[in-house]
Amino acid sequence: MDELKKLRAIFTHKQKADSLVLLIFIVIGTAFELLGVSMILPVINSILDKDTILDEDPYKSVAGILGIDNPNTFVFVLLMSLIVLYIVKNIYLIFMYNRQYKYIYSNMRFLSTKLMRFYLGQSYSYHKKKNSSELLRNVNQDVADFFGTIQALVFLVTEGLTVTALIIYLFIKDKTITIAVGFILAILVLLFLKVYKKHLGLMGQKNRFFEAQVNKWVQQAFNGIKEVKVMNKEDFFFRKYDEAFAGRVKSEYTYHTMVSIPKPVIEAGAMCSLLGAISIKLLLGVNTHYFIPTISIFAVASIRMLPSFNRITEYLGTISYQKAAITSIYNDFLEMKEAEKSQNGGLERSKKKLSLKEVLHLQNVSFHYDDSDRMILDDISFDIKKNTSVAFIGQSGAGKTTLADIILGVLEPSDGQILADDINIEDKLDEWHNAIGYIPQNIYLMDDTIARNVAFGLSDEEIDMERLERACQRAQLTDTLKELPDGLNTVVGEHGVRFSGGQRQRIGIARALYNEPEILILDEATSALDNETEAAVMEAIDALHGEMTLIVIAHRLSTIRNCDFVYKIGKGKAELQPKGAYQSKDIKK
Repeated sequence: MDELKKLRAIFTHKQKADSLVLLIFIVIGTAFELLGVSMILPVINSILDKDTILDEDPYKSVAGILGIDNPNTFVFVLLMSLIVLYIVKNIYLIFMYNRQYKYIYSNMRFLSTKLMRFYLGQSYSYHKKKNSSELLRNVNQDVADFFGTIQALVFLVTEGLTVTALIIYLFIKDKTITIAVGFILAILVLLFLKVYKKHLGLMGQKNRFFEAQVNKWVQQAFNGIKEVKVMNKEDFFFRKYDEAFAGRVKSEYTYHTMVSIPKPVIEAGAMCSLLGAISIKLLLGVNTHYFIPTISIFAVASIRMLPSFNRITEYLGTISYQKAAITSIYNDFLEMKEAEKSQNGGLERSKKKLSLKEVLHLQNVSFHYDDSDRMILDDISFDIKKNTSVAFIGQSGAGKTTLADIILGVLEPSDGQILADDINIEDKLDEWHNAIGYIPQNIYLMDDTIARNVAFGLSDEEIDMERLERACQRAQLTDTLKELPDGLNTVVGEHGVRFSGGQRQRIGIARALYNEPEILILDEATSALDNETEAAVMEAIDALHGEMTLIVIAHRLSTIRNCDFVYKIGKGKAELQPKGAYQSKDIKK
């Protein structure tokens, strides 16, 4: 089976070893199940032939070993033994089920965190190509579905071994009935597999699609809730969500209906074939006295086996239904293997800084996206001296942000290089990032305290309070903090919804300054603010001139008036502009 090959490829050596240990537990459980059914026959025989039972082997030998010569005592001992056996068997089965679920869910955590680690370790370019709703589905639902398949396989092996052992035992006791019942059940199971496999696989693919759509419309509705409310578009987003969820519900209930159909059919087929075989044997004149124990064994075995057959068909259906999730995880696993070979994708980061001693060199930098031949940047070269301020201006889409992203190190140039003095930043990206502060136009704020947003990605124990307060002071956030009852412990709300644009921007500036960077990059950091708020924010930024290297992307003259150098980005080139060339407030041209 193709799915099994993929599962084997995904599992680590430890997981495979754990699987083998679990299989041993399952085999022991199967032995207990078989022993529990096989003990029924001697107990029934001892009750039916109580007066003569001690004259026959193997009962005579067992009684001799136990020192029992009273038939009633012997029957009592057998019954007590059966009670003890069933108690021990079921205690062991509880232990075995615990091992099975621990195996499944601990491995689910392992794979989910491994997948999350892989996604976080991927490049910015990778995430620009991916839809976050799909990644969310992969980490959550696909992993759950994947281990739903693992769970189905584990229980399939458990039930399969138990059923096989019981069938062999029943075959030894009565070949005719076993063959009759087994033949009917085999035909029914194979028929369901043939009919269902393809349909369940398609249902699984549809379900994955609709899961991603549900995530997508939830994210889009709530991320843009202000625009949704202002433009009265609640109904549109609700309808889109409802359509996606309706598709998911349809695939889910179709799947559950399909896997539930075999249960009554198999049960009816098994009982009809069993009762039919018994009726035929009775009509043929079988000795009823000796046939009663056989019927009893088949009755007990049927009670145990029928649910197993039903579960086997359900597990096989689950494996077919989750095929798409297995394929998705497998494809990501192949990417992980490639990332491991190239030593990319890890989360361990150096804490050293790549200090800029004298100058940042942009040497013959060119860039185009993988899916396009259009050069956004074409052979750009210039230098940025330490502690100077440089502005990038130009029309929207000219490549200003792309150039800033290359300097940031989140995009790799198609050609050329960026050197911090004589060191290529691509060779020391972690150290380079530690030397940079970044202030985007739209500040990302976690739904957490101001302190945790400024000291981004640090636990409370790791936060340096002196550095935190200094960053807030330099970002001119101190007055705002004084007005808040909880100060730095004030929760900002999702995306900073409880704060104004200027306050959010100051929190962003404080975050950029917390690590005491040597280079500060501002990507249209004030373009969404009104003039008064912009002036206040720029006052905080202007105070940094001469203290660190500033790279500013701007549309307004007010934000670059104090910059030492201005480069106009357009048609793939960067042209140094004469000082005082721009006098208007709008410099998009």
